[in-house]
Amino acid sequence: MNLGPLFLRHRFQKAVQWAPCLLFVWLTGVVWAVAAPAAARHEPRQPKPGEAVRITAEFPTDKAPSAASLEYQIVEPGKYLAKSDPKFSRQWVSVPMTNSGPGKFSAELPSAMQQNRRLVRYRIRSAKEGPVLLPPADDATGNFGYFVYAGVPAWHGAVDPKGSAANRNPVAYSPEVLTQVPVYHLLAARSSVENATWKDRVEFGDEEARHAYKYTGTLVYDGVVYDHVKFRARGGEWRHAMGKNMWKFNFNPGNRFAARDYYGRPYKSKWDKLNLGACIQQGDTRMRGELGMFEAVTYRLFNLAGVEAPRTHWVHFRVITDAEETPKDQYEGDFWGLYLATEEVDGDFLKEHGLPDGNTYKMQFLQPRTEHLAKGAPADQADIRRFLQNVTAGGRRAGLVANQAADSWWEETVDLPRYYSYRTILECVHHYDLDAGKNYYFYHNLAAKRWQVIPWDVDLSWGDHMYGGGREIFFATGLLRRSPFREAYQARLAELRDLLFNSEQTGRLIDEYAAMIADPKGGPSLADADRAKWDYHPIMSSPHVDAGKSQPGLFYFGKPEQRFEVMPALMKAYVSRRQSHLDRLLTGYNPPTTPEASGPDSIVSSAATIPIRPVLPAETTATKLRWRLAEVTDPTSPTFDPRQPWHYEIESLGEGETGVVPLIDVPVKSLTVGHTYRVRICAQAEDGRWSRWSRPVQLTVR
Repeated sequence: MNLGPLFLRHRFQKAVQWAPCLLFVWLTGVVWAVAAPAAARHEPRQPKPGEAVRITAEFPTDKAPSAASLEYQIVEPGKYLAKSDPKFSRQWVSVPMTNSGPGKFSAELPSAMQQNRRLVRYRIRSAKEGPVLLPPADDATGNFGYFVYAGVPAWHGAVDPKGSAANRNPVAYSPEVLTQVPVYHLLAARSSVENATWKDRVEFGDEEARHAYKYTGTLVYDGVVYDHVKFRARGGEWRHAMGKNMWKFNFNPGNRFAARDYYGRPYKSKWDKLNLGACIQQGDTRMRGELGMFEAVTYRLFNLAGVEAPRTHWVHFRVITDAEETPKDQYEGDFWGLYLATEEVDGDFLKEHGLPDGNTYKMQFLQPRTEHLAKGAPADQADIRRFLQNVTAGGRRAGLVANQAADSWWEETVDLPRYYSYRTILECVHHYDLDAGKNYYFYHNLAAKRWQVIPWDVDLSWGDHMYGGGREIFFATGLLRRSPFREAYQARLAELRDLLFNSEQTGRLIDEYAAMIADPKGGPSLADADRAKWDYHPIMSSPHVDAGKSQPGLFYFGKPEQRFEVMPALMKAYVSRRQSHLDRLLTGYNPPTTPEASGPDSIVSSAATIPIRPVLPAETTATKLRWRLAEVTDPTSPTFDPRQPWHYEIESLGEGETGVVPLIDVPVKSLTVGHTYRVRICAQAEDGRWSRWSRPVQLTVR
C-alpha cells in the first residue's frame, strides 16, 4: 500500500508558505517533491498610517489562475462589521492584481487608505466575480486581514475625577508605561461588548447559555489579525458582579492564538481559547486592587512545586467600539486596563506542560464536564465517574463516607507525589474555595494510569478570611490522616517550605510579578492606570453590577491615597504569618537530624565540581547523603537583568546521592559568570527516612 501521496495531502492541506519552495520528504524509501500550497501575505505585517501595503498571492504554477483580483473591505473604528451582518457580503471592493512571476500576483493598496485603527480585510479571487481562491473554501475565517496602527498613545486618568483635590488630578501615562505588557486589541460592535460584559446576564444554573458564544469580534496582537473570533463573558456565580468582568475568546480552527509571556517567549502550543481574568478582586474582600497578583503568583507556585497549572501573563486590553481612541472622558475610549491571560486546561495545556495525552474534566459541584479527550478515548465519562464513585465510597459528596480503600489502590490510582505538592501550595496561600467540589480539574494520565489534580480559579486566596474550608475531594476522604500518606505529605510540605514558600523565595517571586505591572521606584504604572480606569468607573454604581461587591473606591481597603505597592506588601506579610499554620500541619513530623554543609562562596567558571563538606551530628546513623544544586536570582547582584525570568531554588539543576563521605564533589557545567547558586544536602537514616535539607551553601561564579 502506497501511503506517500495520502500522507502528504494530509500533512500540507493546512500549511502556509510565504515563498515558492520544494519540500523533500523521505518516506518508505522514496523522495517525494511537493510544491508549496497556495498562500497570501501582506507587507508590512502591521502597517502604520500612511504606509502603503503590498498584498501578494502565490500558487503552484500548475494550478495558478490566468488572472486574479484582490477584494478588500475597510472596517472603520466604531463601525464594526460582523460576518453575520448582511452588509458584510456587500461591502467589498475589487481591484485587479498584477502577474509578477510564475504563479505570483500582487497589488498595492495606497498609503492614503491606511488610516489609524482601521481593520482591512482581504481575499483573493480567480478573476473579478470568480470564485474565492484564498483563503481556501475550508478556512473557517474566510478572509485575511491587517490592522493599521500608529501605536499606543499616552493616556490620562485620575483616581477619582469627582473626588478630593488630590484624587481628581489626572496623571499622564506614557506609551512606554502602557506597553510594559503585551497589548491586545478587540474590535467589536459597542452593543456586543456591553451586552457580553454587562447587560446580557445569564442565570448561574443555565449551563448551555453560560457557555454559548453569542458575539463576534476581531482580536489583534503582535501584528496578527484574528478575525471573526467568538467571545462571551466568563465566570461562575459572580460573572457579572464586578463591572470590570472576565472574557473568554474562541478562535477559529486553523487560526489559533499565538501568545507570548511577559518576557516575550512564545508558548509551546497555540491557544484554541483565551481566558482573560479581570484583575479585580471581589469588593467585599477589600483587596480589589491586587490586580491578579493572587492568581498569577499562586499558579506560578503550583508550577514551581511540580503541579502543572495554567500559565498566565498580564495584558493591556484595548477595546475599539468608537471612532475616538482617547476622548477627554477617561471612562470612554480604547483603554480598558489590565487583564490576566490564563491558559485553558485542554489538550494544548497537556502539550505545553509535557504531559501525555489524556482526559481532562472540569469539576463543578462534583460533576465532571469533559474538556479534552485523548485520541480514541470514549466520550461516555466512564473513567471519571468510576473514579469518583471509588473516591467518595459511593456517596454523593466527598467525605460523606470515609474512604477505606487499600493503600495500594491510592498508590496505583492517584499521582500522590503531585497531590502532596498540590495540597501544600493550597495550604500555603489559603486556596480553600473547594468544599463544593469545584475549582479544579481532574486529568487522567492514560500512560501512567493515574489521576492528577490541576488547580483552577485560585483568586480567592492569600487571606484567612477568604471563602471555604479547603476540603477538596481527597482531603475530605481522610487520606492525609492515614499512614503512610500523612508522613509522605508532611515530608513534601517541609521541603517546599524550606525551598520555596518562605519569606525570601516567595518574597522574590512576589517582587518579580509586581514589577511586571508596577514601577518598583514608584513612578506611574499600568497598575495605577488600571486603578484610575476602574475604581470609580460609573459602571461600579450602575444597575449592571452587584452592589455588595462593586461599590466604588475599594481598590486598596477603601483608602484612595494608597497605591498598588500595599498589595505586594500584604502578600509578603501573609507569607510570614502563614509559616505558623504550616508548622501546625507538621505536628508529629519527626525526620532525622538535619546535617550542615560548608563550601566555597565562589568558584571559577571553568570548575568541574563544587566541593561541599557535610557536617553530621555526632549521634548520626546516616547511611546516605543527597545533594541538590540550584540557581537563584539575586536582584541586588550587579549582573541582575530585570528583562530575564527569575530563577528559584526549587528549580533543581541537578541532584545526586552518595555514601557518607567527608567531601562531596558536586558536578557542575555551564554555570553563568556573575550568577548565584546554592547547594544543600540531606541525610538518610538507617530506617530509610530522609532529613530536611540543610541550610544552603551560596556561591557566585567568577
